[in-house]
Amino acid sequence: MNAPVSVGQLDRQKYLGGSDVAAILGISPWRTPLDVFLDKVRGREEITDPAKLKVLRRGTRMEPYILDLLAEEEGIEIVARGERYLDPTHDFIAAEIDAETDDGRNIEIKSSSPFKSREWGEQQTDRIPVYYAAQAMHGLMVTGREQAIFGVLIGSDDFRVYRLDRDEETIAAIREKEVEFWQRVQANDPPAASTVDDVLRFYGPKDDGAALTAPAHIAEAVAQLKQLKADVKDREGEIERIEEEIKVFLGPAATLLGANGKPLATWKAQTSVRLDGKALEAAHPDLAAKFKKATETRVLRIK
Repeated sequence: MNAPVSVGQLDRQKYLGGSDVAAILGISPWRTPLDVFLDKVRGREEITDPAKLKVLRRGTRMEPYILDLLAEEEGIEIVARGERYLDPTHDFIAAEIDAETDDGRNIEIKSSSPFKSREWGEQQTDRIPVYYAAQAMHGLMVTGREQAIFGVLIGSDDFRVYRLDRDEETIAAIREKEVEFWQRVQANDPPAASTVDDVLRFYGPKDDGAALTAPAHIAEAVAQLKQLKADVKDREGEIERIEEEIKVFLGPAATLLGANGKPLATWKAQTSVRLDGKALEAAHPDLAAKFKKATETRVLRIK
């Protein structure tokens, strides 16, 4: 294998990294191929969602702790952390490796929610989520190494170790996909949108006024949606009728009990305070105008 070539800080728009691979392959739960394309062409969008930022920051803070756990439990020596390497064949492919052992293995550090624990198989195997496997195989491809060790902390106290061996067939497929994708980037040829978020990010919130003729599968989807909406409307009427019957029976009572004495339902008074926008606008039109905000959205209506 070629010896890895360590490099300094890289401009993420100018290369494909391990965090891009799963999305390019269409197996990422977080990003799509078009997301990666736009990141490279327009620059990556800043993450503003507080919940996402919290998860990312927690993962960053936990990484040294998980790495220490791995070193202690496996008895391995850590010789490097956070090194970046260029692919020996293509200068637009690179990998940042979380850490490396003294015997030349890559280390991947992950923290996971307990709700995701079923995605991880038996310890000391390669039964890991496919999107992480793709990232690790990309790292092995770039560095030329034979194995990646995963140190994984699920929740706060479930620490696990996994191992992924180099697979040349998988690496060849990943390299081919990445080269094809980068050619698209260079030619400014975006992949097809695969989610609504893709469409909105690529085209923006406005429509262009054009009309398209629906192919058979889209016409069928419209018909199915129309029928589902009709079914929901019928159900809503049925729900209202049943609620009415229960409320009439309760009268002034607050709680409905079953035969076993346990509550089946409640109909209790509650107070909520809301801003009366119309009254504010009538009394203080200038003040109300200062706090008005226009937003643009696209609404799907079935005809």
